[in-house]
Amino acid sequence: MRVLFVAMPLIGHLFPMMALVETLRERGHEVMVATGGDAAAVVRARLPVAEVAPPIDYRRAAVRGLGAHPVLAWQSGRGMADPRGGAHVFAVTNRPMIEPLSRAAIEFRPQVIVHEPFASAAAIVADRLGVPTILHNIAFDNGTLIRRELLPLLTDTALPAPASTLSIAPPSLAGVEGQAVRYTPYSTPGAATPAFLREPSTRRRVLVTRSTMLGDGPNPMLRAIVRAAPQVDADIVIVRPDRKTLHTNGLPANVHTTGWIALHEALPHCTGMVNHAGAGSVYAALHAGIPQIATPAPGDRAWNALSVQRRGAGLAVPARSITAAHLNTLLADPDLAAAARAVAAEIAAMPSVTDIADEITRSASTW
Repeated sequence: MRVLFVAMPLIGHLFPMMALVETLRERGHEVMVATGGDAAAVVRARLPVAEVAPPIDYRRAAVRGLGAHPVLAWQSGRGMADPRGGAHVFAVTNRPMIEPLSRAAIEFRPQVIVHEPFASAAAIVADRLGVPTILHNIAFDNGTLIRRELLPLLTDTALPAPASTLSIAPPSLAGVEGQAVRYTPYSTPGAATPAFLREPSTRRRVLVTRSTMLGDGPNPMLRAIVRAAPQVDADIVIVRPDRKTLHTNGLPANVHTTGWIALHEALPHCTGMVNHAGAGSVYAALHAGIPQIATPAPGDRAWNALSVQRRGAGLAVPARSITAAHLNTLLADPDLAAAARAVAAEIAAMPSVTDIADEITRSASTW
């Protein structure tokens, strides 16, 4: 079976699908990934990749997609995963993908196309080729609604529904339509996790990650954490710090920095995590069973952070407002830790990607 996976040129959009990509490949199926930018760069050495999308300038796409829609812009700015606002932003990046993706698909001749919701240009190409699609949700927002809002912005043709829909969302956090499939960590190939992060620590440890989507300028979350660190009895490790933090002289003695790492190697040895509420980081902490502070922001990031807080597995705190009190609560609150462990157990009980690969293989002949 030949399977084409399609994702926006963003690591956070491709990586949630990579467990299925690699499982199908290990079972002898032909797979290809169609994406672009950083997402293409980090998997090209391991997989056949079709470059079909330029890197995303998120600010420009947001202005172009939402500039004429002030209400949608306001709703998207709230960060509550509004599907209409998200569709208008990602329509800007989907349109130039359609023809390059079509050419790559014609050459590859897939029997099924798997795509994440924000890459719904794949559904147009699948319809041209007469092959079924699988919609692979990648976060806590409902990809069925995103696809439904996005496609009319790209085509006037009524397209078939996906043959199947997959969801990695733990039901206790978000009710996302689709067949449940267990979240499986995937890290940047070649990421070198320092030895001290792969081992238990004699002190409590907090791992901090930030968004790279908006560049490498000053980061209010990191500034707040560095300011609070002297009042926190724990080691704080910042992954991929921004330039200002990296080159600051005299960081607090308990603040350390590191480059790209495999989060799933480090998080089991951490007491807590602080992140930018991107779905990949949020899922990494949940999978590891540790509480987190997630910082609400536009797009889906307020939705992600509040979903974690409602479940009791962490705190939603604005980036610039993080204090020592928040960090000490993260480290010491037994209810946060217990809820995080419960979600990890829930994730572990979801059907494995191997089960889903078997189901796709069995069903493909009937689609």
